[in-house]
Amino acid sequence: MDTMIVMYNLAPDQDQADFEKWLHDVDLPGYEKVKSMSDPVYYRAEETLEGEAPPYKYVVAIKSTEGGDVDDEMTGPEWEGFVADFENRTRDAVYVTAQRIIG
Repeated sequence: MDTMIVMYNLAPDQDQADFEKWLHDVDLPGYEKVKSMSDPVYYRAEETLEGEAPPYKYVVAIKSTEGGDVDDEMTGPEWEGFVADFENRTRDAVYVTAQRIIG
């Protein structure tokens, strides 16, 4: 099992409280509908250790299966609206796959 890490910022017109409610009500339950991803852990970055604004406001770490399973599941027509909604609410998204090496 790998981990997918997604880092992103809010779109300028997004309210933080509204977005975090959407994460809880829409995004989180979405993981129950796919086999390739599970156990998302959400973070809201506050500042760097130097006291500056972080490059990304949100980070989510998600357990994911290896290979193209995630892409295969998320390309179906039932996900088009979900992906479009996420993309409208966020900016600067970066998706990283990672493998745990220690711990």
